[in-house]
Amino acid sequence: MQAAATAWEQRKLGDCGATYGGLSGKTKEDFGHGEASFVPYTNVFDNPIADSERLEAVEIDPKQNAVKFGDALFTVSSETPEEVGMSSVWLSDQPNVYLNSFCFGFRQNGSFDPYYLAYILRSRGVRNNLVLLAQGISRFNISKKKVMELEVPYPQLEEQKHLGSFFFDLDSLITLHQRERFADLDET
Repeated sequence: MQAAATAWEQRKLGDCGATYGGLSGKTKEDFGHGEASFVPYTNVFDNPIADSERLEAVEIDPKQNAVKFGDALFTVSSETPEEVGMSSVWLSDQPNVYLNSFCFGFRQNGSFDPYYLAYILRSRGVRNNLVLLAQGISRFNISKKKVMELEVPYPQLEEQKHLGSFFFDLDSLITLHQRERFADLDET
């Protein structure tokens, strides 16, 4: 006899945490040096899980919001609606790391396994809903408030952990095969 499958709930992101802004009050002279770092836009855009080594220098500023382990980072602007609202999850405990000013952070309250959150926010269904929130003509933007109203699939935490681990392993395997493929091409 099979156990009955538990249906996944849908939860609004805003019911599972709060948002914070990226760097503010900075001029170009503030960048490129300092003892702190910030996560650049391209790191968020390119990676479901942010690359903790792909940071840029900035001065320490206690007035800024520090990025914490498990935070989801979202781009707020892009040239096309399909590229707005790209997300990345931060999985490092580095001190004095901030977020670039063209993104916002979402500090979840422990409702989500961070690996699951990284991949569910990049899933086709969630991405399609984020694209619908894009507003603009020549440049597209997304509202933090609207993103927080977005409902995402919410399985039990144990299932989230299994799914997050599965997708992380799959992503790692794909990356490994791509590197091998490019190495083979470089040799020819």
